[in-house]
Amino acid sequence: MQHTALGNGRYFLRLDPGDELVASLRAFAAELGLSSGFIQGLGSTQRLVLGFLDPETGEYVKRTFDEPMEVGSLSGTISFDVAEERVFVHLHGVFAPRELLAYTGHVHEAVTGLVMEVYVVGFDTRLERWQVPGKPFPWLLLPQEPRPSEDDEE
Repeated sequence: MQHTALGNGRYFLRLDPGDELVASLRAFAAELGLSSGFIQGLGSTQRLVLGFLDPETGEYVKRTFDEPMEVGSLSGTISFDVAEERVFVHLHGVFAPRELLAYTGHVHEAVTGLVMEVYVVGFDTRLERWQVPGKPFPWLLLPQEPRPSEDDEE
């Protein structure tokens, strides 16, 4: 992965064949100290794992694509997972195989095919994710919202 600063907290990243998107974005944000931001991108993948969060079970139904796919749209957020003490990258995308069908969902893994071009805008305010009772994944809490206490876990 290569990246350049565009000024005012904006960055452009190029991922090359074999670069894994989620891990690359997490490493990039950690390296720069970004704890919040917005992600937009396009390109191609050679391997892709998408997920759909089943609202009844709180579990992801995953589907793996081991074939070239076009990235028609990629968007997401960067935040900080308090429990894990690391950057949290939340991505969704629309992808198409050779047949030009559209598949969409939560991006669990995306290995770059020919190239991926990603635009990142970092924010000044830290956005945090917390384990919130009844939520299936670390929940994004806005700065003005109260944080859960250990008593909430019971």
